[in-house]
Parts: sequence; structure tokens; C-alpha cells
Amino acid sequence: MQQIMKQFPKMFSDFQQKQHHNKKSVYSLSVMAVLLIMTINHPSKAQAQEYTLTLSQASDWRLINDTVMGGISASKLDIDNGIARFSGTLSLEQNGGFASTRTSLSTPIASAVKMICLQVKGDGRDYQLRLRTDNQWDSFAYSSHFRTQKDTWITIQFSPSDFTAVYRGRPVEAPALSFDNIKQLGFLVADKQAGNFELSFKELHFITAD
Repeated sequence: MQQIMKQFPKMFSDFQQKQHHNKKSVYSLSVMAVLLIMTINHPSKAQAQEYTLTLSQASDWRLINDTVMGGISASKLDIDNGIARFSGTLSLEQNGGFASTRTSLSTPIASAVKMICLQVKGDGRDYQLRLRTDNQWDSFAYSSHFRTQKDTWITIQFSPSDFTAVYRGRPVEAPALSFDNIKQLGFLVADKQAGNFELSFKELHFITAD
């Protein structure tokens, strides 16, 4: 881009000298100017672009725990200064053992998105990032497990191939995941360890890049 910008004044001057009295030159110069503006305003497709899921209101997130099937696990989600904290108590009693939170995406994801970038701080437990391609609350999800480091922020990147389709903890047949089909996104803890849990996360970035 810098090289094009440097060459443009010389191209313009040479063109004026050769075509000074030619009416067609006015049209040609206009075309050149338009093309230059288009090049500036539309960067190369190889350049990374982002869509960001910001964290503003806790009410945007829904809590779904094992209480829907008779369990007694409990959870809550708070958001403060752009950081969400999903916490609670996991119980294995009464055939329970999971807690989750999720949100619906209000903005469609571009088909060029190839990666989800996530910043999390946890308690050393295993969690799952879960994606859904519909707006139902009880349907299969695409799940990817990740392990946190206690009281330490880490960055994790996910590609579509990192996810497995599951329904109630069991793998199921489903179409290959494409991020532009995502309607819901959330987190789940179900590591069969009773006790308190806490997962903090910052805004999520959906990145397009070659």
C-alpha cells in the first residue's frame, strides 16, 4: 500500500503531461482515483478481521444446571468491567453433576471466521466451550474441552475441528461445524468433581484469517 501511494503522484503527473488536452484523460484520471480509494478502503482478504462478543449485562446469559433433571448443582454469572465470572457449586447428588451458562448471538457470524479466541482465568478445573446452531435449550451442542490454570489468565484459540457434537454428554452424528452457523455460545462444567468452581472470561473474538 505504501508503495502504491508513493508511485501515485508520479503516475498522475506523467499522465497529465501526456494527456493534458485530451478530454478522455479526465475520465481516466477519475477512474484511477476511484481505484486507489477502493484499494485503501478495502484491505486484502488475507488481513485478519474480527467480530467481538462483548460482555455487558449478566441478564444476557442464561443459567442451565442439573436441576432440570433433579440435580442440586447451583451457579451464577456476574459481569464487572467487561469480565464475566461464572461460579457456583457442582453436586453429584441425585444423579446430577453439571452447571452451565449460555447466551444467544445477536449478530450473525461471517462465513470467513476461522477461529474463536478466548481469554479465561479458572481454578484448575476442566471446562467446555459449547456452541449451538439453533436457539433451542435442549438440543445437541458442539463441545470443546479446555483446562484452566488456577488464578492465571490464559488465551485459548479454537478452530471448528476442535469441536465434537454431543447430546447429554454423548457423541452424536451432526454436520461439520461452521462458525457462521452459531446461534448460541456458552460454558459448561461437568468434570465429576463435587465442590465449588469459578471461571472468569473476557470478551470473545471471532477472527477471520488465512
